[in-house]
Amino acid sequence: MPESMTSNPKVVVVDDEKKFLHLAKKNLSLRGFEVELAEAGEEGIAKIYYFNPKVVLLDVLMPRLTGDELVKMITDWRPEVQVIMVTANISPEAREECMRNGAYAYVQKPVNFNQLAELIQEAAQKSESLPPAS
Repeated sequence: MPESMTSNPKVVVVDDEKKFLHLAKKNLSLRGFEVELAEAGEEGIAKIYYFNPKVVLLDVLMPRLTGDELVKMITDWRPEVQVIMVTANISPEAREECMRNGAYAYVQKPVNFNQLAELIQEAAQKSESLPPAS
C-alpha cells in the first residue's frame, strides 16, 4: 500500500442483509481495514458514535431508517465521515438525492471489493482533510 494512503481506515458497514455484512467484513478486513457491522440504521448511528470511522458503507433500502435518510443525518452530524452508498437497486432520482444529501459515492451490488477498497481509501483521505464536527 502506498505511503500516501491512509493505513487501516475504520469502516462501518450498515446493511440489513447479513450475508453482505459478513462478505464485506471478510473482504475488507483482508485488505487491512478495521470493520464494524450494523444491521440497521439505528445500530449504525451507535457504531459511528463509538467506533469513530472515516468511512461508512450504507445500504439505501433498509427497513425503518433508510439509507437516504441516514446519509443526511450522518453528514449533518459528522461531516468529516464519508458515506458510500451501496445497493442492488436504486432509481436515478434516489441516487441523485443521496448524492445531494452528502454521499461521497455510490456503488452497485454485486460489489467488486478491489475497486471498493480503492474508493474507501480515497474517501478516508478526504475524511482526514476535513475538520471534525465540533
